[in-house]
Amino acid sequence: MLLILMLAGLAGFLTSFSLLHLHVFSMRLRYPIAILIAYGVFLLLLRVWLWVHGRRFNFNLRRVLDFIEPDPFDVLDLGGRADYAGGGPVGSWGQSVASTGGSSGSHGSTFDIGLDFDELWLIVIALIAIAAGLLASLYVVFIAPTLLAEILVDGVLMAVLYKRLAKIEPRHWLQTAFHKTVVPALLAAVFFSVAGYALQKAVPEAHSIAEVWKQIR
Repeated sequence: MLLILMLAGLAGFLTSFSLLHLHVFSMRLRYPIAILIAYGVFLLLLRVWLWVHGRRFNFNLRRVLDFIEPDPFDVLDLGGRADYAGGGPVGSWGQSVASTGGSSGSHGSTFDIGLDFDELWLIVIALIAIAAGLLASLYVVFIAPTLLAEILVDGVLMAVLYKRLAKIEPRHWLQTAFHKTVVPALLAAVFFSVAGYALQKAVPEAHSIAEVWKQIR
């Protein structure tokens, strides 16, 4: 999950960089747009994760269901499979489930650019907002075990059971992922928008956090 978030963050950074070169100089507008693009990439990467882990999970789940209550059509399909006959479906299932688990410095000088008290408070507010936005994003790492388990269930297990039993209404994995992560994403977008507004209010000529830092130094 941390790797997924880092890749999504890279997508957000590249989005902000591209918007800056397209003359979108407002940080309070550019940063939330970048975060929403990063959120879309995050959901796409979750889909890739589900595809990678779901194939093996799906195969072993079907073997267990065939062992408990064989489907005559599936029995015909699996009759020629050598791997179905060996190893035992229950033991293989346990191994599969186990394998799908979670794998500022100072030199004694003050601000020389003449920031007054109000501008310093704006910088402090921006730093607090940035920290809050990062914490909102890292919250997804905290809920990762539950989130990944639920989208695996919704993306694979419920679909297989629905085909077998026709009594369980499947729920799309995207609905689960969106429900679990949309609030942290929106909070991160709001906090970074506040940070962008405060930074640009304190240093109007700056168009990015790097330029604000350069002005302060």
